Amino acid sequence: MEADPTSGEEQAQPKKKNPGREEAPAPLPVRSARPALSIDRLEAKMKARIERDRLAPKLAKYLLGISFSVGGKPLKRCSGFWIDWNEESKTGIVLTTAHLIRTKNSPVNIWLGGEEYASHANVTVHLLDGTSPEGQLLYYQPHYDLAFVRVRVDEHVQLPFFQEEVKLAQEVFRLGRDNMLDLRITYGWAEYQNPTMYERYHNMYFDSAGGAKDDKEYDNGGPVIDLDGKVLGMSNNSKSGTFIPSSILLKCVDLWKKYEYKYIPRPHLGMTFEAIKLLEPAHVEKLWRMYNIDDGLVVQKVSKGSHAEKFGIQRGDIIECINGKCISTTIELENVLASICKDSSDNLNDLNVEIHVSVGVFHTLKKHLTTGELAASVSDLGEVIMD
Repeated sequence: MEADPTSGEEQAQPKKKNPGREEAPAPLPVRSARPALSIDRLEAKMKARIERDRLAPKLAKYLLGISFSVGGKPLKRCSGFWIDWNEESKTGIVLTTAHLIRTKNSPVNIWLGGEEYASHANVTVHLLDGTSPEGQLLYYQPHYDLAFVRVRVDEHVQLPFFQEEVKLAQEVFRLGRDNMLDLRITYGWAEYQNPTMYERYHNMYFDSAGGAKDDKEYDNGGPVIDLDGKVLGMSNNSKSGTFIPSSILLKCVDLWKKYEYKYIPRPHLGMTFEAIKLLEPAHVEKLWRMYNIDDGLVVQKVSKGSHAEKFGIQRGDIIECINGKCISTTIELENVLASICKDSSDNLNDLNVEIHVSVGVFHTLKKHLTTGELAASVSDLGEVIMD
């Protein structure tokens, strides 16, 4: 029998992890609220808009257009930006989204697999001087949705500065280039949400001004930038408004370099989750009332035959910590998983290995906390959760 903390049945004698607590915490809203603006705040926003308009053309110097074709037939075009330049070889590396070379999406949901990629596609990089040299696809990581392209460029290129911390409702803007290399600027706010079944767990969300979702694929692969001009992440699906935060981008780049530009490993836990603090407020309060827990990740699905299933984890259980670190969101989870690979002394040069991850899980049926070692397979493929 699986645990279901959302059922209507009240649990007798709720577990009290902190007996001294008397009041339920104020749950976080799922989406950020933006109250009516005062005159002062309106003026501040107008000044911020002027500053963004001033910054965008300067920052766009590292923003490029990228397209790919198969057999001479053009298929997709998006954006990308420089992350490295080698003066000796006169080559640069461009970061973009693996959506660029995806030829088939998952037919049901992304956790069941089925995506296909044209790994041998011809990639063209559209430089700002109007030339379009052929690029070399060095590597793509389907789980994190990243692709790295190398291209020759004779002159020194401008590289971006990154900011790893992204705040809820932070004002940001997204840059992209259309098929004429004209600059696209979209203003909005950064949001945390629980991902849908069609999305991985390393995404934040871009709420565009006016609330409309922009479905232009040109912005995919472009940077999301704060008002100080620093890159907060990379847009990977402008239609759904998702972007990969810089904290994960930079760890992935470091891992790629650590493993000699061959792959970016990731531990597969065999589970899907929802963050408690991003659930509906009534649901958050109910979990606190039943279990005195207001933080962590609620397990939504456990892969059949996985180490997590053998560990005894069931749907409805709550993952409170990984390797001793409290986990509040799936972004935090992905950062911890990337750090585990980055700091690992184990030999991950062979991806067909397992590492052991310490997990603290609260079993909601038995109402007790278990801490133990969970084996996780390491792969650079998209994680698949079996029914």
